[in-house]
Parts: sequence; C-alpha cells; structure tokens
Amino acid sequence: MNLLNAIEASAYAEWVRSSPSIFAYTTILSLHAIGLAIIVGINMLIALRLFGYGAEIPIPALSKLFPWMYLGFTINALSGLSLLAANMSNDIGNWMFLLKLFLILLAMINLEMLRSRVVNPAMVTGVAPKPIEAKLFGTSSLMLWGLAIVAGRLTEYPNFVHTWLGV
Repeated sequence: MNLLNAIEASAYAEWVRSSPSIFAYTTILSLHAIGLAIIVGINMLIALRLFGYGAEIPIPALSKLFPWMYLGFTINALSGLSLLAANMSNDIGNWMFLLKLFLILLAMINLEMLRSRVVNPAMVTGVAPKPIEAKLFGTSSLMLWGLAIVAGRLTEYPNFVHTWLGV
C-alpha cells in the first residue's frame, strides 16, 4: 500500500490532479477520450465490415487499421495511467474501475484473436473468413468495448452504482 500512496503523493500525480494548467488534467482526460475514439471507432468500422457492410472493402485491407488501433490503445494506456496516479486511492478499490480494466483486457484479447483468426488468414490466403466466426468477433468486440466505456463512466459515480445495485 505504501507504493500506491507514494504514487498518488508524487509530484506528477499532484500536478495532474491540482494544476490549473490546461496541460494537466484537462489535456490528459482529452487525450484519453481521443485514444478511446480511435480504438473503439476503428473497432466499430471493422465489426461493421465483418457484419457485411462495405463488402467492397476486402477483409485483408483491414490489417492496415490495426497499427492505428494500437496507437489509440497506447494513448489510452498512458493517459489512463496518469489519471490513475492522480486518483489512485479511489480507483484501485473501486470494483467498477477493476471491471473496466478486465473488460479492456478481454477486448484486447478479442482484438488479437480477430486479427490472427479472421484478418490475417484472409490476407494470406485471400479467402474470406467464415461468416459466423467473423460476426462472433465483431459482436464481441462491440459488446466488450461498449461495456468498458459504460464501466469507465460509472467509475466516477460509485454512490450511484451502489444505490442502483442496492449494495
């Protein structure tokens, strides 16, 4: 627990939390939203293609979007760590925050499975993936990212969640 307290008490965490500078909390939170828009937006485009929309776009062409999703994830991870440092004591014990992290982990695993089982085989063989498998990955991608977003927002309203759930 001393390490967590030290992180939250660090000069950087204090700057993020308390600085009146626009480059502190406001910019970091904005970067977090931008990273989320990149990764979730591109995931949605890929899922829609796997559902059959934009059939003129070949599945192998989707591989060019993955580096952009990794960029969005990196922006989110770095900005998220900064936001966590500023609010460590509240977030680390918040089960909704932990649920959000777990959902993000599952979404990233799904992303890698989609890449390795749907996009890459289509790129190598030129054969479209099985429609049911492609739709399964597309559906799970949309569900996991959507739930992660909701859990992330509810992280900031623990009293609402406790009241709503009756715990």
